[in-house]
Amino acid sequence: MNLYPRSFLRLIVLGNVLAILPLLVAVGYASLTVADLARRSEATVRQASRAATLGYALQEDLTHMERILRQYEVLRDPSLLDEYVAERKEWRKSAEEYAAMSLFADLAGRVRDIQQREAAAYEKLGTHAEKLPLLKTTLASIKRDLDPLLIDANRLIEAEREAFRMSAESLRERLIAAMFSALALTGLLVWFGRRTVARLWSRFERAVQALGEGRLERRIHLKGPEDMQRVGSRLEWLRKRMVTLEKDRTRVMRHASHELKTPLATLREGASLLSEGVAGPLTPQQAKIAGIMNTNAVRLQGLIDGVLRMQQASHARDHMETSAIRFDKVIGQTLTSIQLAARNRKLRVTGSLAPLTVEGSGEALATLTDNLISNAIKFSPDGGVVHITLTRDEDNAVLDVIDDGPGIGSEECERIFEPFYRGAAGKGIPGAGLGLAIAHEFALAHRGRLEIVEREGGAHFRATLPLGGQAA
Repeated sequence: MNLYPRSFLRLIVLGNVLAILPLLVAVGYASLTVADLARRSEATVRQASRAATLGYALQEDLTHMERILRQYEVLRDPSLLDEYVAERKEWRKSAEEYAAMSLFADLAGRVRDIQQREAAAYEKLGTHAEKLPLLKTTLASIKRDLDPLLIDANRLIEAEREAFRMSAESLRERLIAAMFSALALTGLLVWFGRRTVARLWSRFERAVQALGEGRLERRIHLKGPEDMQRVGSRLEWLRKRMVTLEKDRTRVMRHASHELKTPLATLREGASLLSEGVAGPLTPQQAKIAGIMNTNAVRLQGLIDGVLRMQQASHARDHMETSAIRFDKVIGQTLTSIQLAARNRKLRVTGSLAPLTVEGSGEALATLTDNLISNAIKFSPDGGVVHITLTRDEDNAVLDVIDDGPGIGSEECERIFEPFYRGAAGKGIPGAGLGLAIAHEFALAHRGRLEIVEREGGAHFRATLPLGGQAA
């Protein structure tokens, strides 16, 4: 089941959306929370302001009611009772509103108790005028109780303000935590998105690199969006096409080499017989021509053998039988075989070989070391020094071959391992230009690498091969 979007563009867009989503959620949470806090703050301020107004009104109305009763007690004017009723109505209305405030829910019982006491005294006044002193006493008592009630109300207002301040502080801390959490989650999502994209491109890059290096044995299958899978399908088609072309090229080269060997052997034999005078004595000019024919026949034979070895090296990674090989012993055998050539040119071979074991083919390793060391001897001046070392670098065996020859120009480094390529220093020196190419292919076949190390004066080749188990 493919969990990726249909296109790479959609994957990028989805990644960006997911990356900013935590920030959007944090901003939305902050907006809603701040709006709720502002709404609560506004309601608290409004109630506190209204409570102050009502508290003042309760006291003023109560004072006015007492003054009316005192006037009535002296003047006995019925209109004063009507004025008292109107004032009492305003007072009770303010008391009802005061008791109904959510801010003063704890004081509502005390406010209603005051109302009930005033109502009971007022009802008695309606039927018994002599109860006027009782009403006055009740109002005085209510006035005394009203002051501590208003003080308690102010305390509740202050407590609400303190609670609001604590809520604001808590909100600030929550918003900071939410923003940091959103940033952390966004960073995690960005990292995950970059890692996902990098992994997809890394697979694509490895597939292209494998094609470029000729590693065609593994099937190419790219996971990801549909367009990436289509690219993988085209690369797989290209891999199969390259495998077919490589097989065709190998077949043609083998066939051509085989067909050339028979007439070439006849040509060499004929030139040799002519040079030996089997067909009769030769004039000096004829002998020179026969020698040229024999020399070029030998050169052509070497070129054909080199092409066959190149084909063998190109396919070594698929068909090579491997075992644990003491690499230092293989190099030692190569040094023994080139002693005569080095002595004839008065070359000194120096260095040291660590006892290291690699997993590979003895024949392929022998060809690799022989080509590198022979190349160093070929290009070193008479009386020069060839320095050879075998060392260990973590899990790799490292073979360094250094000579005192003309070296390799920086512009030639990229092509030096190409078949049949001969650098400027190789002009006039016998060879087909296949030795380094074959060594390079055998290094790749052993899951290693062959590279040039920059150096002033002479050439420095380094072969790095992974270590293997213990040799038998």
